Amino acid sequence: MSRVTELTTDPRTGETGPAQPVLFSEDYYRRIIKEFDYSPFDLRRFDFSLAGLGQEELNLRYLCHHAADRYVATPVDRRIVTTGFGMSGAPHMATASHIMKMVRLQAGGENCQIVLGDLDAYNGRGRSYGFTEDLAERFCVFSERLGFDAVRGVLRNQRDHAEALTNMYLLGRYTQESDFQGAEEDNHAYYASRGIVDETMTFRRRLSLALMASDFVTLGQTHEAVLVLLGVDEHKYVRFAQEVARRFDGDAPLRGDFALSALYARLNTGFNGHPKFSKSIPGSGISVETPAAEIRSLVENDESRDPAHSPVFQLMHQMTYCSHEELVRINQDCLENNSRWRAEKKNFAEYLVTVKEMWPSGE
Repeated sequence: MSRVTELTTDPRTGETGPAQPVLFSEDYYRRIIKEFDYSPFDLRRFDFSLAGLGQEELNLRYLCHHAADRYVATPVDRRIVTTGFGMSGAPHMATASHIMKMVRLQAGGENCQIVLGDLDAYNGRGRSYGFTEDLAERFCVFSERLGFDAVRGVLRNQRDHAEALTNMYLLGRYTQESDFQGAEEDNHAYYASRGIVDETMTFRRRLSLALMASDFVTLGQTHEAVLVLLGVDEHKYVRFAQEVARRFDGDAPLRGDFALSALYARLNTGFNGHPKFSKSIPGSGISVETPAAEIRSLVENDESRDPAHSPVFQLMHQMTYCSHEELVRINQDCLENNSRWRAEKKNFAEYLVTVKEMWPSGE
């Protein structure tokens, strides 16, 4: 993996310096919502229910959706929700919260799939084959311990799914150079400057992106509607798959006329000034390998009085920690920084320790 210090130019001063992280503030949300025509982030954003989640709760736990109204209009037996995880290391709690969201959707009657990105970690992140093989097995156990039903739903790796690998090759005919260049994650420059990912859109990174798109397209061969659950920073990946599928013609042995929608989660602000939780950046978040004492310290010492910038409050509403009604109360307690908020942080720290203990050891 190339280790570079990517430079960017500040448009205000004209000065060049190291790449800075994109912070996922409300300004960032409004910018991408406007640029990509997503539904606005306000109480009218979701005007439907999904899997037993009412409009108010959807508006709290998710940032926005893209064409999810087409998904909910499709009969339940002909639609499916999918998500996936790049496995560069043991999961952090924001990843656990994604699994919990899938558990909640599955419990509400949705067909669900979780893809474990072993080949993505092997290729895009340079992890050893044996490492990703072992990690995928542990992710499976962890997902089931968190409540995902692998009998009712699909819980799989990438290496053993030949259909998606074949479809990746087939859809390659319909890709264009601009598709790949336009699919860079917003924080790519920041991660490249830290030596975490390749600086350019290398062949191995293209393979990872194409396989992700194939995962979506493969589901569309047997379902009328596919809903992708991702963090909002990954919105370009869905657009990539949509553009490629639109180009399928009579020569393509794949159909592209299924509804491909997206449900975007808010991103958890990282600790220690990092833009978000990241498995690749030590100190940015709480992982299943963070010592219990450190978890308690990080949580209890979060002094932010703004719920929108509190890593702890954001994680509370990302996870299935408590009900929507309780979150409304906790939001006010955080604003007031009162004794209930301090007690809630202690309770939440113990909750995170419990989740941590669900991760299977490597022994």
